[in-house]
Amino acid sequence: MVRAVKAKRSGRILFAVFVLALVMGPGPGIWLVNPDPGDPEARRFLFGVPIVYAWAVFWLAVQGVCIVLAFAGGGRGESAGEGGDS
Repeated sequence: MVRAVKAKRSGRILFAVFVLALVMGPGPGIWLVNPDPGDPEARRFLFGVPIVYAWAVFWLAVQGVCIVLAFAGGGRGESAGEGGDS
């Protein structure tokens, strides 16, 4: 029972993080890092990669980790068909 509650809570957390990454990656999050074209001192690159691209790749990696964790944790809970008389 406790395992099912923890699995449900972790599933909700993973879902919330995934939705956050979905919004922040290509959505309004871009406005946080997109440099002003008129600002000569704006930082446009991060380790030689355009900062907007690095931002999107970071959030894509967060989505990938959420998917892998959800897949890895999917077999831990008890399914409805197990444990009954057959």
